[in-house]
Amino acid sequence: MARNCITHKDAPAATMCHQCHHPICTACSLVTPQGTYCSPECSILNRQMKEQLSQGTSKDGMKKLEGLIKLVAAFLLLGLGFWGIHVAAQKVPKLKKADVIGRLLDAFGAAERAAH
Repeated sequence: MARNCITHKDAPAATMCHQCHHPICTACSLVTPQGTYCSPECSILNRQMKEQLSQGTSKDGMKKLEGLIKLVAAFLLLGLGFWGIHVAAQKVPKLKKADVIGRLLDAFGAAERAAH
């Protein structure tokens, strides 16, 4: 580790605080079963953050967000697939049967022409 301790500027850093990631020397290191910290405050902060994460409130929110992202991605891929078939159907007449976008455009074009 090339940096020096945040508290003792002349001492080389032996490790980094598990919470705030400041470089610390061996004299400043507070070693616990959960990790090495620069102060009791960082140790407490880390423990509190782990407790909040284990309560599951943020995990539930992340699951909902992940579900929404997957749903949007599925619809985008589905739309991209339909668009690819539509573009390919312009060149390959056999694909006209599977061209959903072309059928929709034809139906709306016919309805628009009938309205005028």
